[in-house]
Amino acid sequence: MLISSLRFRPAMDLVKRIISWVMLSVTIVACQDSVVDVAKIDTTKLDKTVSLTGKVVQVAPFVENAAYQIEDDTGKIWVVTTKAAPQPGEKIQIKGKIQYQSLPFAEQELGELYLVELEQLVIPPDEQ
Repeated sequence: MLISSLRFRPAMDLVKRIISWVMLSVTIVACQDSVVDVAKIDTTKLDKTVSLTGKVVQVAPFVENAAYQIEDDTGKIWVVTTKAAPQPGEKIQIKGKIQYQSLPFAEQELGELYLVELEQLVIPPDEQ
């Protein structure tokens, strides 16, 4: 009886290691943000974090922060940042939180979705 339990112990340790690696891999993949199109950003995703790649088309500097508009093949969206704004024409990838600014006017909602920048990655010119 003791001999049979000793033979299966290494096999059970191997199975436990494999299960641990699989669970770790699934967790890492699930935590990664996929890059989305501007068109897929809507009010049902408020407060969610997304990654977006696009070209900077406008910049609006403010006193303590800045905003810039990025465009991809599907549309444009404004991004608010506390860091230095990228230059117009620059292609970037950002990670941001989806927000909505309500602007009721004459019984109409003229609000707009925007992103609060969490992270910015400049894409090198050779990859643009």
